[in-house]
Amino acid sequence: MKKDAWVLRLKDESKEEGMLGDYYLDEDGEELDWLTQDLSSATIFDNKKEAIEEFKLYEKLIFDNFGEDAICNFGYTNIMGNFEFVEVEVTEAK
Repeated sequence: MKKDAWVLRLKDESKEEGMLGDYYLDEDGEELDWLTQDLSSATIFDNKKEAIEEFKLYEKLIFDNFGEDAICNFGYTNIMGNFEFVEVEVTEAK
């Protein structure tokens, strides 16, 4: 069964010198410090709105616990500043 889902793609302006290709966020951290060019290895988000809310919650928890100057790489502000959601079609195993 095919369904729509989302992955995070690194924005062009966020790429470091020499980075070519799309570079998707990888849940296993195997390539380039959590990035992968292999779309099938990227983290799949079934629900974009839910993922955004989780990024916001994570950021709030970090700032509440460690202060507004805390580093929050996987918070809403950093993720949405450096990545963009791309819609993909995935096939679920039966």
